[in-house]
Amino acid sequence: MKMTVKSKVKDKLQDETLDLSWCDLTEVPVKEIATIKKASHLDLSNNQLVSIPETIVSLTHIVKLDLSKNLLTEIPENIGEMKQLKYLDLYSNQISRLPLSMGDLKNLKWLDLKDNPLTSAVASVAGPCNNLAECVQCARSIVSHLSRIRQTVEEEKKRRNEASTAASAPAPTNKKEKKKKKKNNVKDEKQNQKDGDGKISASHEGAIDHTSQLRERNRGKSGESSSEGEGDSGCSLLSATFSFIIVLGLISICIIILLPKMNSHYSAFIVGYLENQTTLPVGEYQKWGIEKFDVYSEVVMAFLGRMKTLVSEIFAKIIGEQHKCCGN
Repeated sequence: MKMTVKSKVKDKLQDETLDLSWCDLTEVPVKEIATIKKASHLDLSNNQLVSIPETIVSLTHIVKLDLSKNLLTEIPENIGEMKQLKYLDLYSNQISRLPLSMGDLKNLKWLDLKDNPLTSAVASVAGPCNNLAECVQCARSIVSHLSRIRQTVEEEKKRRNEASTAASAPAPTNKKEKKKKKKNNVKDEKQNQKDGDGKISASHEGAIDHTSQLRERNRGKSGESSSEGEGDSGCSLLSATFSFIIVLGLISICIIILLPKMNSHYSAFIVGYLENQTTLPVGEYQKWGIEKFDVYSEVVMAFLGRMKTLVSEIFAKIIGEQHKCCGN
């Protein structure tokens, strides 16, 4: 039986379950479902659904949602608004990523994500989902994982906004402008003195002009020295920043490679966050780095083993020669 969006769905209601499975649905009849307030369990499994409309969050009476065995490639970004949701079945779809808003599903107690092409980071957090206990753990881990990532993203946005606001604020007057303003004030005062006192002799005026020129030259030299000092400080700061970035990058690479050997769960969280932010295959880079690290570790250990053997042989040879000398 083929159903369309306009078809009546009331006949599919049994107790509190609205069973719309195996109906060849290509879209979710949200409006019709919204009128059936008695339904708390919505079964849309085994259909031809490619996407879920964002309006599904209006179904506030649904606490159990089964979307298994469809053709879904993504989940609505606002799925986190369905805060009443306790059971979510996404088994056997084409979902590769999960929206961060799922971190708001604090009441979610059961989640099945198996048989989906998830990223390696998300798959490691979700787990196998082969039984009830694993699905319960999956719901708890995914909600917690996405909630942490969302909080980190929001903090980063806030930091960038604050930095942008600070950059757009008017910069304070620098030293050069203050010196120039002070020099102009001195010139204005001298001009006023010349206009008010017509009895000043030509020789006296020449002396004043000569003094002014000397002061201006001294101020010019002082300004040049200050500019050179500021330039040197800027170069030093730039060099220090560049060195810090290089060191930080090396430390980050070492952490990404070594962290799985100490804490695999936290490593998966960091790799997942980096993949979501940069859209780069950080997990693949991590695997490659670990493989290289293991190879080089074996080489180093083999070298140390040879060195140990060589030192032991030399030491034994020296001891033997000493024994011979003592025997003679």
